[in-house]
Amino acid sequence: MEELGEAERALVANYWWQRAQGELTSWHGFQHVLADLHVEQAASAVIELAERAVQDEYQHAEWCRDWAVRFGHPGGELVPRGQRPIAFRGATEAQNRLLRIGLCCMNETVGCVVLRHVRPVLVLPELRELNRQHMADELQHSRVGWAHLATLSAEQRAFLRPWVSVLLRLVRQSWCEGSEGEHEALVPYGYFSLRLLRAAHDEAVESLIVPGFSHLGLGKAA
Repeated sequence: MEELGEAERALVANYWWQRAQGELTSWHGFQHVLADLHVEQAASAVIELAERAVQDEYQHAEWCRDWAVRFGHPGGELVPRGQRPIAFRGATEAQNRLLRIGLCCMNETVGCVVLRHVRPVLVLPELRELNRQHMADELQHSRVGWAHLATLSAEQRAFLRPWVSVLLRLVRQSWCEGSEGEHEALVPYGYFSLRLLRAAHDEAVESLIVPGFSHLGLGKAA
């Protein structure tokens, strides 16, 4: 890290702190999804994966917080970006549960590809190991949503199909329209540049999400 100037270190430190806040937000979000899965009487194996994901997300927030401090952030109390369950206007509570599970599935899938894109350029051995652990967790998290979506009834599929395009727009906004800049020189230190996020998002949608939804009979709207 010695090769980074003071301004660059500050950018990386602040970004890791933002990542920590994002992971803490995901911790809350996965608690909502876990509650949804319980109400939907999801398979026990899916419930177990979701329970693990809740624990993982909190750990991920701590990882990112520690790296922020390591790069020079003063630390402090992490605050999530939101704690309320996501709700979609016009959807019933049962439908909102299904939409939250679907959105979680898509976001976790994009997350897997983001981590894969950044891995080749990470310079610190500790960051490469963190990336390996994070990616292994993220893969399991994405399976929560995919596994449950595979069990939907014909009625649930019919409801979800026209909403797929809405979910895709939300996922794109989340990953491609954030505050990240084009700081490519900082990517090796854990900064996700806007270019990297957009490339990973596009690959995830084209090669995983749309084919996956098509396989589940949800692909026409996508």
